[in-house]
Amino acid sequence: MGAFETFVNSNLGIRKPLILDNGHPTGSSKAAGIIGSEYIDLDTNSLYEKTGENNSQDWVFTRQLGSSNSEIYNISGALQSQIDSVSSSVISSSLNLVSGMENVAINFSDINAPQFSNPPQVVISMASQDQDFPESFYAYSVYNITTTGFNVAFSSEIVENNLKLDFMISSN
Repeated sequence: MGAFETFVNSNLGIRKPLILDNGHPTGSSKAAGIIGSEYIDLDTNSLYEKTGENNSQDWVFTRQLGSSNSEIYNISGALQSQIDSVSSSVISSSLNLVSGMENVAINFSDINAPQFSNPPQVVISMASQDQDFPESFYAYSVYNITTTGFNVAFSSEIVENNLKLDFMISSN
């Protein structure tokens, strides 16, 4: 193999065969391809994909050329409704932490959260409000999650005044 062939094979990859003919691929003398080959019926503009080794039965209709795949629209619509559902049931808020804190209790009524019939899911993160590298690192734990609030304990007393606690609350 020459240098050009080696370059092409290494850098361009292997292309999927595209076969063009009139009629269904099972009746075509040209439709003998590897698995993954595509066939266009020039009479109907139908696109087929080869899924097996048998040329007479392993061609599966994919779609009409020029048409969109409605499954993608169905999936994106379902995802959008899930996103809308999540965004309407998630509350996010922040609390500035001050030095000397070892724990904090947060009541849902203080952050205008709705009443919960069951304890919600609470996710928290701690962040520095400065661009500088933080002086200390803290472990923290959420506990005592009820329908009215939750608590957060820190591994040691907070010594900075530039930290905040971000939290998201979801009833799902």
